[in-house]
Amino acid sequence: MSESELEKFLRSCGWEGAGLRRETDAIVAGLERVGFACHEEARKFLGEYLGLRIDHLPALVIAGERISSWTNFDPSAVCTTRDADVAHRCAEVADTALFPIGVDSFHLTVYSGSDGRFYAGFDSSVYQYGEDCNAMFSMMRAGIRPISLGEWTLQ
Repeated sequence: MSESELEKFLRSCGWEGAGLRRETDAIVAGLERVGFACHEEARKFLGEYLGLRIDHLPALVIAGERISSWTNFDPSAVCTTRDADVAHRCAEVADTALFPIGVDSFHLTVYSGSDGRFYAGFDSSVYQYGEDCNAMFSMMRAGIRPISLGEWTLQ
C-alpha cells in the first residue's frame, strides 16, 4: 500500500499519529518488569501506534450481525511472566528478539521483531505478520492472516 493509502487507512481506524510517549514508557516499563526486553523497533512502533484498534477481515455474520476480526495495539493485555516466557520461546523460532505490541482477536499476540519485521504467536505456533508495518497493515486490511513459521517445542 502506498504511504498515502496507508495513512488514509490508519486514519479511518482512528489513528492520529505519534504523541503517546508517556503512555508508551509506562507500558514498556511494566512489560520489562515481568521479563520482556524492549528493543528500539518496538518502542518506536508503540510510540506511533499505541492504542490503535483495527477492525479487519475476516468477518463472520452471527445472529444477523457482522462481527469483524480486530487487532488492538496495546500490549498491556500480555503483561505476565508467562507471556514473557512464551515470547522468548517464539523468538527462538523467529530468530529475532520479540516484544509484544498488541493482541489480535484470533488469540494471537502481535510482536515487533528487533529485525524490523512483525510476528504473531498463539500457544506454541509462531507466524510472520509482514516485513514491515506497511506490510502488516496491508495484510490486515486485505484479511490475510499471518504466515506460519513453525512451532516451539513444549517442555
